[in-house]
Amino acid sequence: MNEYEELHRWLDEQAENDISTEELLQEYGLTIENASEQADLYREKFFELLRKYGICSDNISVMIAELDRLIYKNQNEDLLFVYTALATEKGLLFGNMEDEEQKILCWLKQSGHAEKFSKAVRMEKIYQKLLESLSGFSEIPEAGETDTEEQTLLYQMSLQHDFLYKGRKSNFFLENIGELVRKVNACPELKVIKPYVYSAVLSRKHKLMTDRKNYSPNFANIFERTDYKIKTDNGKNFDTYQSYLELYDQLRRYYYDESDIDFSDYCFAHLNNLSEWYYENCEPNEEIPMTLERMAQCTTRIELEILEYIAKPQPVLELAYMNILLNERDWLDMI
Repeated sequence: MNEYEELHRWLDEQAENDISTEELLQEYGLTIENASEQADLYREKFFELLRKYGICSDNISVMIAELDRLIYKNQNEDLLFVYTALATEKGLLFGNMEDEEQKILCWLKQSGHAEKFSKAVRMEKIYQKLLESLSGFSEIPEAGETDTEEQTLLYQMSLQHDFLYKGRKSNFFLENIGELVRKVNACPELKVIKPYVYSAVLSRKHKLMTDRKNYSPNFANIFERTDYKIKTDNGKNFDTYQSYLELYDQLRRYYYDESDIDFSDYCFAHLNNLSEWYYENCEPNEEIPMTLERMAQCTTRIELEILEYIAKPQPVLELAYMNILLNERDWLDMI
């Protein structure tokens, strides 16, 4: 779990435990006065930068359109701050918060989300290029010995999930798990994103893994997108999708310290639609990987649908600002 996830979870825990604002701030070496000042400076910086770049602030729809035009030309630190602040807005910027504690708690939560969102924006193009380089992944040359301890662990972990449970009766599953581990450990590009690689092979090729002798996956296939039938429940597929997500989450936790978790999450979120299914059908858990678009929807009252330009620039007029605001009229009245 990274520092942003810890902050988000910890704030929620404090609210549930009725921890006072003073006690909460002591954990960060802040006083009420310090925190209130920081919250005011955050808001002031946002509006100062709007003025600096001549961005209209009396209509949120116009503001988003103008910001998109500017950041498309130059994704500098100023515009990135404005963009992420707007995308993670929870009332601090446009709300009329007279209650000091409410303002402070809002700032703590928003600033944590803004840092996480900003990191995702910065890494989007980098991860997209990495993913493109893996899309034509070739067969791995002869690998070394199998790590039998990891083989056993992955085998036991797999059997905890319904769609792989039949593997306990297979004469081939353990052996195929060993071959998977051997090849992944021989390839640095795969080894660093083990949570995604293992979950993708086991989810997409579980029948071959359990039923075919000497099965060795084509790793290029797991870097092609797979879309599951997420709109209709046939009485079984939704349970299977939940199991796929649980497997990835389990692998993610186990390999957290030795993997590039952020890139592994990016692969998981972009190479299947399970994240989309999850956030539409399950109680949200923001540790489940999500796309940048979904992250914006989960962290803000503004429902932005203009984020595709970060990876695939498109003309502003083609972005079609549908559903920019969930409640635009109420917001404009508060400005």
